[in-house]
Amino acid sequence: MDERTRKIKRASWLGIMGNAFLSLLKISAGFYANSLALVGDGIDSLSDIVTSLISLFAARIMAAPPDREHPWGHGRAETIATRMIGFAMFTAGFQLLLSTVRQLMSHEGSALPGMAAMAAALISIILKTILAAYKGIMGRQLESSLLIADARNMRNDVFLSTAVLLGLLISHLTGLPLFDRIIALLLSIYILISAIGIFRESGSELMDGMEDPDLYKRLFDAVDLVPGASNPHRCRIRKISTLYDIDLDIEVDGNITVSESHHIANQVEEAIRGKLPRIFDIMVHVEPAGTSREEEQYGLSPGGLEEK
Repeated sequence: MDERTRKIKRASWLGIMGNAFLSLLKISAGFYANSLALVGDGIDSLSDIVTSLISLFAARIMAAPPDREHPWGHGRAETIATRMIGFAMFTAGFQLLLSTVRQLMSHEGSALPGMAAMAAALISIILKTILAAYKGIMGRQLESSLLIADARNMRNDVFLSTAVLLGLLISHLTGLPLFDRIIALLLSIYILISAIGIFRESGSELMDGMEDPDLYKRLFDAVDLVPGASNPHRCRIRKISTLYDIDLDIEVDGNITVSESHHIANQVEEAIRGKLPRIFDIMVHVEPAGTSREEEQYGLSPGGLEEK
């Protein structure tokens, strides 16, 4: 976790420095070339600095060990920060949508940038593409929802800069600034959809949801490997950052000793660790065979998994 946190911090600092450079470049070039579109793109890069700072702050919180107030650690800081990035994306997309609709309704004129503005937009596209690819690769390697969300945000910025450049080029060629507004409208819808997706994914984790049924199947398969263990039920898996916290009940022969029951529970735990990756903790509750009750079924059982 320390190495993972260090890599998240490094990726966040690269995002901060890259966005600071691009923001200064685009705002300066936008004012110089009389391009309000590029100025707006530069302001959007300023918002990316905020998201990177959120990533950095969350990584510092995540590095803290469990304590009395947080016995499960501080991994949920990543999920909360991911949700904040989703909110920032949604806000930016909604503002772009409102601005575009307002221009379409009022038939306002659209300022076309000069060569300096177009060059700045092209540099932004290249650098943002590199940063988005880097954060995406690191996010997948570290299984960090935070870096993956930040990478999505940067890919949106690539599309934004590309749409601005493409729309203005088409407008120059056709003499119709309407193309710039139509592309901006489509882009704002895309950003809103991406933000909603991030909200949905982070919300599932915050609500202790688990959308991958294969994890439960592997859990039940692990219990089946242990002699003396049967009827896994009340099984619950939740995710804390990249780690899985697991609770389950099993049944054993009611005539064996407590020591033997404890040994079987330990074997179940080891079998689960062999089947599932990145375990935070496993809590195995042992019951005498035939004593489980239907009203206790708060989690999943093999039969409940098949019904889903």
